[in-house]
Amino acid sequence: MIHRLIFIVLLGLIGVVVAAEEPTTGIKAAGCFIPTDKGVVLGIGTFRGDIRIPMGKHETGETARETAIRETREETGLEVTTGPLLRTLENGRVFLFLCTPVTPIKDYSLLAPIDTIEIARVIVLDPVTMLSHDGRKIDNPWRFADNRALIVELYAKYKRPE
Repeated sequence: MIHRLIFIVLLGLIGVVVAAEEPTTGIKAAGCFIPTDKGVVLGIGTFRGDIRIPMGKHETGETARETAIRETREETGLEVTTGPLLRTLENGRVFLFLCTPVTPIKDYSLLAPIDTIEIARVIVLDPVTMLSHDGRKIDNPWRFADNRALIVELYAKYKRPE
């Protein structure tokens, strides 16, 4: 009886944690951190050529995870599953999840945005060396100055093995 009670309490606590990370109101944006063996899947902005994390504006009725999945598909062409919440930004209104492609990426050069209004092209970038998957040095600015440090930190922790 005690084990069953502990299990029910633990389930309740897990539910509270999940609910706390998945609000459906007050969300501004959400996106995905997608590490690979060659770097991180990122976008290059259409207008300024800046490096961007696949992330975008929340739509009414979506959870933060649903926003991250939709925006990542639009900006990279990838279908992904979301894993753990890695960071909340902008006073808890922007969510960054660890994401995994549903189908493994076999050819990085085939990655392309579906919606090209904001993203011109998709790259896989080693955030430390700033080399893309095809060996090009990328010296474009980051959309937000602190994004590179965040991506370097997360890549050190979550880099996929070759």
